[in-house]
Amino acid sequence: MPASRRRQAILQEMAKRQSQILSPQFRMTRAKQQALERLSEFFVLTTNALAALQRGRTPTESDQRTARRTLCLLYQAGYVHRIPYLDLKQTAGGATYAYGLSRKGVKAYGGKPLDDHSQRTLDHELDITQFHISLKQFCANHMLESRWQQTDLKRVIHPDAYFSITDPNRDGKNTNHFFLEIERCKVGNQKNGEPSIMRKLARYYDVYNTAHCEHEWNFRTFRVIVQVPKAARANHLLASLATSFKHPMFWIGDSNEQLIYRTPRDYSERTYSLLDI
Repeated sequence: MPASRRRQAILQEMAKRQSQILSPQFRMTRAKQQALERLSEFFVLTTNALAALQRGRTPTESDQRTARRTLCLLYQAGYVHRIPYLDLKQTAGGATYAYGLSRKGVKAYGGKPLDDHSQRTLDHELDITQFHISLKQFCANHMLESRWQQTDLKRVIHPDAYFSITDPNRDGKNTNHFFLEIERCKVGNQKNGEPSIMRKLARYYDVYNTAHCEHEWNFRTFRVIVQVPKAARANHLLASLATSFKHPMFWIGDSNEQLIYRTPRDYSERTYSLLDI
């Protein structure tokens, strides 16, 4: 081999090795795979939420650093997309992100991609995720089986999520169906004189226990869980529903009391939980 070609080959090999040092080859470890599986299940997660799911407890700072490193490597490898968001609970450190699967990640692990999601509705999606996590923990604690669906939901009604709860120890009809609505707008957000949330809940009321509902969803009866930010807003919504749709199908809760609900039929008398099914 001529000296010039030999020298060129040596330089190319040196450049290759230097590149490998600066950008180490991505390895799919068990921790990364578990993180991708969690993102497939929950759609969008913060670092803290992923760390809590991975550890099964309140995460330590070390747990959070490990989760942050895992998500960063997955982002660099193209499996994960991230969106900056303001975490009011964070008092130190740099930028915070919410993470979801990229199209590459969805192709490998299923779910739906975060790539084209708007930052404007990120808080709404994180609220759905928090509910999903609480629901899964609740069902595990009470030996109930749950099924969750967050895609392909647009029918006459278009919920934020659908889920069912099955009690395997109960004979006969042991599955109940729920639609979830995370509501951040005030009840007074009106169009043509009618609040948007009331228009939305009216469609649930109209389809309840009908052949059309059975045709679209394979069941006729259900509950609609409406999660609002504060107790005062829950009270306002309950009072509004009591004058128009005084029906126990509507379960209204606020973020301060996760998985505790009241209905417009008897909201001044009692509360309900997901065990009351």
